[in-house]
Amino acid sequence: MSDDKVVTVHNALDALEAEAVPEAPALTLEVRGEHFHLVKEVPAIVMLRLSAAGDSKTPPAKQMSAIVTFLERVIVEDDREDFMALLEDAEPVIDFEELSSILEAATEVIAGRPTQP
Repeated sequence: MSDDKVVTVHNALDALEAEAVPEAPALTLEVRGEHFHLVKEVPAIVMLRLSAAGDSKTPPAKQMSAIVTFLERVIVEDDREDFMALLEDAEPVIDFEELSSILEAATEVIAGRPTQP
């Protein structure tokens, strides 16, 4: 992947000195230099559908639908439109390799957090 296609997750605690933080730190997903805030929780059903999408017996259309739903739900509502616009309209286009990196980065963060029923 070239340098302009860097995908990283930033934890707000990294920027703080050792002090008590009253709530969970904000997490952001950086895609091509733009930062998008991640939600604190993804509904369990969305995570289950994403997990089921990995089954080779799942039809491709359902696999893709689960991935798109997860990508839409993992970004806070205020950032969602800009995030989806970047995924759809970026130049050069975001290919499957880069999209996979974005998906992997987001799932690694969210999978470590509790989900709501």
